[in-house]
Amino acid sequence: MKLLFLLASATVLSYSLSAHEAVFNITDQVKKVLPSIVKIKVQKSEPSNDASELTATDTGGSGFILDDQHHIATNAHVIGDGKKIVIIDYQNKEYPAVLVAKDDKTDIAVLESDNFNTAVLSESNTSVSLGEGVFTIGSPFSLGHSVSYGIAGSLNRFLPNYPYIRFIQIDAAVNPGNSGGGLFNLHGELIGMVTTYFSKQGNYTNIAFALPIADVHRIASALIKNKQVERGYFGAEFFLSERLSRKLGYKASVFISRIEPNSPADLAGLKSGDIITGINDTILDDGGELHRCLEQSRPGDTIILSLIRDKQQKRQNIKLGKQSTEKKETTNVGTADASEKMGLILREKKNKIEVALSYGLAKNIGFDPTDTIIEINGVNVNTIQEFNAHLSRLKDGEIALIRLDRNGNSLVLPIGTKTALKGYSSLN
Repeated sequence: MKLLFLLASATVLSYSLSAHEAVFNITDQVKKVLPSIVKIKVQKSEPSNDASELTATDTGGSGFILDDQHHIATNAHVIGDGKKIVIIDYQNKEYPAVLVAKDDKTDIAVLESDNFNTAVLSESNTSVSLGEGVFTIGSPFSLGHSVSYGIAGSLNRFLPNYPYIRFIQIDAAVNPGNSGGGLFNLHGELIGMVTTYFSKQGNYTNIAFALPIADVHRIASALIKNKQVERGYFGAEFFLSERLSRKLGYKASVFISRIEPNSPADLAGLKSGDIITGINDTILDDGGELHRCLEQSRPGDTIILSLIRDKQQKRQNIKLGKQSTEKKETTNVGTADASEKMGLILREKKNKIEVALSYGLAKNIGFDPTDTIIEINGVNVNTIQEFNAHLSRLKDGEIALIRLDRNGNSLVLPIGTKTALKGYSSLN
């Protein structure tokens, strides 16, 4: 029995080692894709007297060959407002590049370098699977062409700062400089572009996020063809609030705070205060679905919104217009907990805090969507974070006095918990 046990253990050990070696032996795949990955150096100011010296404003990231027309894909934030762009191959040779166009909404940019010519990467025809092994190649901390291995930790991930795309979550070592680099499956097929990573107070977390390659191609093709991404124009400001969604019994909902006059939303009859619960006959699953629908729409497209207005449900067709260069679609996100608990949905606009919606306690007190918050307890505040920091210090029973601007008139309203404001006649 003892001998059999030892033999069985050896068999298991041998199998485990073989499986381990098979999973991590990606040298052939790396060799195949490495020539198509580039390090990107961006100069955002004039060079110093010593041309070989990097200035304090030199930044960079990663990129990969997009097609056989010398186009290179990377992140828009890697390029920024750079004046000079250089790409560096895996043999450390430098090539000048120019920006074709970029789309800040999806954080995608396309470069062109006529002198740089290499094979186009093969791409996967199948979707990435949860738990699938993946690897990235990029230039963390400008070190150049570094390989990192991990797994697809989650799919269709919604990120508030990037509401227009659902990301592939990567559980792997990704650091500054990896942005714009390629994400590959274990067959060496391109499946995404590394875009951002999660960091909590500077601590390394091994969690990053990649744009799916299909989205990269969709945006990049528009940038190459038209130098911009033409999207349907909606004409309304809206924001998200998980707390109010739960109160209404929905997983997610979008609240319209302002309608642009003569916009498609206005002409279709939408009103501020309308609550969007679904789009194109699909219930909203997360706060980014309306963003993504508008991002992928074109002028002339019709969308169907499911709404709640005055506690009544309705459906509304909206034919999207053409986005003018003067107007930008404004889609503000919601609020921090302190103000939301007291019934205020806020938004920041040009260093001002505006009341987008009031409900419950705040509405009873008299807060109105036309209000701009100036002070709290005599202290000027310019950001939602500052305002909520003051609110969060209030103890139960304490009141804060809020100075507001309402259509050019100054007024002061109290805010606090319901018990603190019990004596105010406006709460009867």
